[in-house]
Amino acid sequence: MNIGLFIGGIGSAGTMSEQIDSLVSAEEEGFDSFWMAHIMDVDAMSMMCVAAEKTSRIEIGTAVTPTYLRHPIAMAQQALTVQIMAKGRFTLGLGVNHKPVVESRFGMKFDRPLRHVREYIKIVGDLFREGQVDYQGELFSGNTAFTMQERYKTQILLAALGPKMLGTAGEMTDGTITWMTGPETIKSHTLPRLLESANKHGKHRPRVVAAVPVALTPDKGEGFKSASDYFHRYGQLPSYRAMLNREGVETPAEMAIVGNEQEIEKKLTEYSEAGTSDFAAQIFPVGPNRKESMNQTRQFLKSLIGKI
Repeated sequence: MNIGLFIGGIGSAGTMSEQIDSLVSAEEEGFDSFWMAHIMDVDAMSMMCVAAEKTSRIEIGTAVTPTYLRHPIAMAQQALTVQIMAKGRFTLGLGVNHKPVVESRFGMKFDRPLRHVREYIKIVGDLFREGQVDYQGELFSGNTAFTMQERYKTQILLAALGPKMLGTAGEMTDGTITWMTGPETIKSHTLPRLLESANKHGKHRPRVVAAVPVALTPDKGEGFKSASDYFHRYGQLPSYRAMLNREGVETPAEMAIVGNEQEIEKKLTEYSEAGTSDFAAQIFPVGPNRKESMNQTRQFLKSLIGKI
């Protein structure tokens, strides 16, 4: 299982320079990937263009970019621009986001999300593969061709939690990115539905990228309190609530991996054995010394690279 880092799940991850430095350091430390939420603060893909010039090996990806904020042609243009800078190391994570966010924050109507995402991926996928698209859908249309000479294969991952979205991910994309989803749910729900759809449509084995909060600490009580402070809001969103229910937990804090080295390694092993291809750790601080806490967790995760 690949081990990478994820930022944005607890809000701002610092200044743009600090985030770029964190990505560059992740490559130097040997992490396999670096994922960024793409909804708040800076534009993640623009920042990744800068980071791509400073790195050469690490996979970089959005987890995820909301579809409602960009027309699919604009999404493909921006993603392929990042990909040229990254020379094939960029992965586009897409998702429809959540009805409360789309309607209250974006001021848009959250309408027919499955139809929305299928048409969206059709246009983006055609432009990724062929450099052109001629499509007339019910919600989206696209008729254009790209003339850029540099072309790299670009993977699409779909944020998918429910059965129909997982079916679409298996059929039309390279896999899924999860959040607030535990190993038992991945084993019994996420991966089986992805595989069924991928096999049905003659696709390769899909990726499962699990973004999970992690904190190394000797004080589990304080760790879960911090997790509750940072992640409680996710329990209010219906799609995440459904994943918590499937895992048999009551709160988002219970989805966080909190504890000592042995406990964290054991949990990552459970994710791997459940079929997770890529683990993306959202490191969060515990205790008064935030920087030291997060660095300890990061250094321990670094020691697990290539071992799980």
